[in-house]
Amino acid sequence: MANLTLTTYYARRGLLFGSIAFVGILILRVSISLSVSIYKQLNPPPPPAPTVAFGKLPALVFPESDFASQTLNFKLETIEGNLPRLADVGRVYFMPKKEPSLTALDEAKVRARNLGFESTPEAVDKFTYRWIKQIPLPKVLTLNINNNNFIINYPFTNDQEVLNSKYLPSAQSAAQETKNFLSQKGFLPTDLATGSAEFVQLRFDPPDLVEVNSLSEADFLRVNLFRSDLDDLRIMPPNPKHSLVSLLFSGARDTEKRIVEIDYFYFPIDYETFATYPLKPLNLAWEELKNNQGYLAHVGKNTTGQAIIRRVTLGYFDSKLPQNFLQPIYIFHGDDDFFAYVSAIAPEWVQ
Repeated sequence: MANLTLTTYYARRGLLFGSIAFVGILILRVSISLSVSIYKQLNPPPPPAPTVAFGKLPALVFPESDFASQTLNFKLETIEGNLPRLADVGRVYFMPKKEPSLTALDEAKVRARNLGFESTPEAVDKFTYRWIKQIPLPKVLTLNINNNNFIINYPFTNDQEVLNSKYLPSAQSAAQETKNFLSQKGFLPTDLATGSAEFVQLRFDPPDLVEVNSLSEADFLRVNLFRSDLDDLRIMPPNPKHSLVSLLFSGARDTEKRIVEIDYFYFPIDYETFATYPLKPLNLAWEELKNNQGYLAHVGKNTTGQAIIRRVTLGYFDSKLPQNFLQPIYIFHGDDDFFAYVSAIAPEWVQ
């Protein structure tokens, strides 16, 4: 009986010490894990070096700005009170170019028929052809047979039905109609289908279309279709108020007159082929902008005097002309729809 009592005593003691040891080990493991986590947060490993796999990049070429003649002074008034901290490494994506094909014109004729143009085209230059139709309305299609980019125009300036009718679609309806139209015609790749739509309300003030604040004042509604964001960054056209893919809607009830203008400039991006590159310091980009070395994408009401910069972000520049690479830019956002771009690639990696 004494032996049984002694055995029970030691068993209980062993269980107690075993439990204490087990809890101690758990606490030790948690402490070590927590300590390692805190150390890594305080001493993060250095980021991988940029791959610069494409070698030196061609200098980013911005088009001639519509606002190049305007001289502005820039004042920084961000929420932070100074320039934000942005990434110092960015991605560059390959943009494959389509090689000329012997069958390009025949293929373009099929696309033109799909867009409603049956006539024989006339050559404008080596790759650009023009189709003209008179029935049911006089419209002109100008199409690049090598990359299939095109413009459709209807000369509405003398059409009183177009100018006087006010049955403009709502923004939501126009966006859906835009994507449906492009999809049916075979011009809606995935990054446009999943991209955002923005809208500009326009009044015809001969000879120009001028932006107005409400749909009730407008004669036309432009739908700007943008590619979906890449790496959580916007892909910006030369003019953020007139995207590379856009449709201009009138208020006419006649379906043939509903869309009076189409701009379609799209070059594919190889999203699987990219390299990383060091970015120029943001303060250097800011100095370039102040020294008129940036690109004025849209000045809005900042026609004279000072432009107040409220926000600076990274993005990508999408050109109307073919480019070998999609490159990052700094985007300077300001009051009254001001946008300016500065190339973000470090100078030593630009040819």
